Amino acid sequence: MGVLYVDIVDDIKNKILNGVIQPGDLLQPETEMANSYGVSRTTLRKSFALLVNEGYIYTIPGKGNYVCKPTGKQYELQFDEIENLKCKIDEVSLLDVKVVEPNKKLMTHLMLGPLDRIIRIRKVTYCNKKPIEFIVVYLPYEKGNPIVEDVIKFANFHDIMESNRLHFQIKKKISIEIVKPNDEVRKHLKLNEEYVFLISQQIYSLEKNSILSYNEFYIHGEHITLNAETKI
Repeated sequence: MGVLYVDIVDDIKNKILNGVIQPGDLLQPETEMANSYGVSRTTLRKSFALLVNEGYIYTIPGKGNYVCKPTGKQYELQFDEIENLKCKIDEVSLLDVKVVEPNKKLMTHLMLGPLDRIIRIRKVTYCNKKPIEFIVVYLPYEKGNPIVEDVIKFANFHDIMESNRLHFQIKKKISIEIVKPNDEVRKHLKLNEEYVFLISQQIYSLEKNSILSYNEFYIHGEHITLNAETKI
């Protein structure tokens, strides 16, 4: 497999974060850099576009691409629905896997129409035999798509992405809220009137420029830690 544009993004990011390339530095001309990576200028420009979008570089037409100066306002947050929990997990229990119709919220998050169908996966994470996290994963349903068919069989989207190398070609976007849970969440987490963390996550395919999934994680506040650090 040749060099993907996401590999170039990661390489340039590492050089910036490790001080090999300094803020204000001009990157190599496109032709030289494309030759050094063994890719086309079109592929390289896709890499630059992503780096600009993430705040690592900026472009001056007719001059080139420059490394951004650190602002201290952008943070990189590490989030994993299991690793961020503050206790040892007993089990992750699968509640169900169903093909459902999208409501307005899901049509917006998954960029689907009213006639499309969605795979809904619901799971509960247990710690010390107590439910601490309620997970709902929504995937666009495409009949015949091998990844989607595997999800229906095994209901483990994370492992399927790992085995298919999709984790090298995706971008994740999350939002964090403290919310009063609805009846469904209270039932599965055995809550009364407590508030919970709601972490909403969209996973994008950089290769196909489409949304792979929309996920919701409802977590007891005392069982999660979130840490972030400035990017550049």
